Amino acid sequence: MNRLDRYVFRSAVTAFLGTLLVLTAMIWVTQALRELDIMTSQGQTILAFIFITSLALPALILGLAPAALFMAVAHTLFRMNSDSEIVVASSAGISTWRFLRPLVILALIVAACCAALSLELVPAALRQFRFEISRVRADVVAFIAQPGRFTPLAQGMVFNVRERNANGVLGGIFINDARDPNQINTYLAERGQVIDSPEGTFLVLEEGAIHRRTPGKADSNVVEFQRYAFDLSPFTSNGENTLYRAPERSFRELLNPDPKDLIYMLEAGRFREELHRRLSLPLYVLAFCSIACAALAEPRTTREGRGLALAATAPFIIFLQVVSFGLVNQVRTSPEVAPLVYLVPILFIIGSLLSLSGRFKPRMPEAIRRRLDQLAQRVVRATVQ
Repeated sequence: MNRLDRYVFRSAVTAFLGTLLVLTAMIWVTQALRELDIMTSQGQTILAFIFITSLALPALILGLAPAALFMAVAHTLFRMNSDSEIVVASSAGISTWRFLRPLVILALIVAACCAALSLELVPAALRQFRFEISRVRADVVAFIAQPGRFTPLAQGMVFNVRERNANGVLGGIFINDARDPNQINTYLAERGQVIDSPEGTFLVLEEGAIHRRTPGKADSNVVEFQRYAFDLSPFTSNGENTLYRAPERSFRELLNPDPKDLIYMLEAGRFREELHRRLSLPLYVLAFCSIACAALAEPRTTREGRGLALAATAPFIIFLQVVSFGLVNQVRTSPEVAPLVYLVPILFIIGSLLSLSGRFKPRMPEAIRRRLDQLAQRVVRATVQ
């Protein structure tokens, strides 16, 4: 790269990373708030909360990268046109194709990164996210050992603990088990500790009593004990039998699925849809970039022309986005539609190249063009005043 290439590339990369960072942070915050119960209800630390919710970042980056690239390329070209840099470069004999070379390199890098994310990294992050959520849900100690709080373990069962020592010993334990409507058991113990064993997970209670009573009867039975093992296994889950959905599967599993896989037998079309979604994503990244280049790469000296060119990209972007979602979803039930998933972005890329070469110029309807031109002139007059 020469100095011009580095300048254009640096401007586009800065805009791309800034846009991607802002969009990702905004959406991540809204998504993270949905998992706030990891701390409030499950007793996990702030570090565990940040780690688990951060596993969704690769999927967010993947979904926002094409739009961020379009906005970065459009911003770079619009700013350079506003500063007459493209006009000066054209007057110096630098062709449009030569000027766009660093932007094409950036688009190829983003497309390659999106391919790597979609094929392996995002599915791996989603699987880890599912595993961590299952682990948190199964962490009975963190769930029940919240001093002073009455925690429902199941329908009809409430757990309360007075304190929890640093070594994990629970003090002042109260368990009310009303799962059986014919007999209600209340467990009181001075202390206890959760123990994992090959037979399951148990809460070993020490120096306590069990109060057994039958609804409708005034008397109750009290059984004192020195040690009593309360079975917590029904409330734990190790996540070993987790069934992963198509978006959480690796590329190899989508390409050669196991015919005996339960999820595949139920959702074979979903596997096919996810496969073509991942393979076609780099083409849509390039298509988004090509639309921005075709609209704004030509030298323009007026604000009206630049504004109209930028506004003209909206229908193409919306159409491409809607068609891409529609076609990919249609692949689930109609495999013959799969070639169109790749053909549509290729046609947009070819159309943009023809537009840049001057062989094809899409025209906006005259009425809409005049209306947008009037609006642009109003903005210009208001800005000048």
